[in-house]
Amino acid sequence: MRPLRKAGVCAALVVFGWAQEKPSPSGAAVTNPFDTPEGAEQGNALFQTHCSYCHGARGEGGRGADLTTGQYRHGGSDANLYTSIRNGIPGTEMPAVRVTDDEVWKMVAFVKRLGSAGLYEKATGDPVAGKAVFEGKGGCTACHTAGREGGSLGPDLTDVGRRRNLKYLEESILRPEADVPIRYRAIRVVTKSGQSAAGIRLNEDDISIQLRDEKDNLRSFLKADIQEIGRDKPALMPSFGSKLSKKEIEDVVAYLSSLRGM
Repeated sequence: MRPLRKAGVCAALVVFGWAQEKPSPSGAAVTNPFDTPEGAEQGNALFQTHCSYCHGARGEGGRGADLTTGQYRHGGSDANLYTSIRNGIPGTEMPAVRVTDDEVWKMVAFVKRLGSAGLYEKATGDPVAGKAVFEGKGGCTACHTAGREGGSLGPDLTDVGRRRNLKYLEESILRPEADVPIRYRAIRVVTKSGQSAAGIRLNEDDISIQLRDEKDNLRSFLKADIQEIGRDKPALMPSFGSKLSKKEIEDVVAYLSSLRGM
C-alpha cells in the first residue's frame, strides 16, 4: 500500500502545480534566456492571462502587489522572480503558475521591464518648463505627489519616469481614464436626501461605503441612505488635451519622465 499512496501524493502535486520537471533556479547569477524584447512581449501576453487579475494589466497592483515599483519583497533577480512565479509564495495568495519553464522566463522578462519602462527613452520636451506647468497652470500637485509635496487623490508620481514610458505618460494626460489603478478609481454617491459626493473609493461592504472626496476629506455613507452609486467615470482627473498646448504637454511629459525616485 505504501508505494500506491506515494504515487497518489505525487500525482496530486502535479495536478496542483507543486511538482516540477526541473528544480527551480537559485542564486542571482542565473541568466534569463528570454531577456529580449521579443521574450518580454510574449511574457506580456502570458502575464495578461495568468497574472493581470490580481496585479493589474500593467502591473499596477490591486488584489496583488504593485509590480511597477522595481522593489520585490522576495528579491528582484532573474532567479528570484522565476522562483516566485514558478513556485508561488508560501503564506500568501500568490499561487504557482502552471506554465512551461520557458514561459516562466518570458514572464520574468516582462515583469522586470515593468519597473524600468521609462529608462530606455529620451523625452523631447523641456522638463524645467514642464515642472512649471505641472505645479502652476496644470494644478497637478492638488492631487499628485512628486517628491515630498502634493496631494493624495491621485497616484504618487515621485518615480513615475522610471516606471512608465513616454507614450503612457502622454496618454495619462490626454486620456486619464485609459488606465486607472484600482485603488484610485472614482465613484459618485447620491443620497436619498439629494446630497452628492465624488471621490476615490477607500472601502465598501454590504452596509456602508467610504471615500476620499475631491477636497481630500474622508466621507462615509450608509448604503440604506444611498439612492445611487455611480461608477461610470473611473477617473477624477480631467483630460488636459484642450487645456494645455502641444508644447506644454511635451514639456510636462519630459518633466514626468525625469522623475526617477528620491
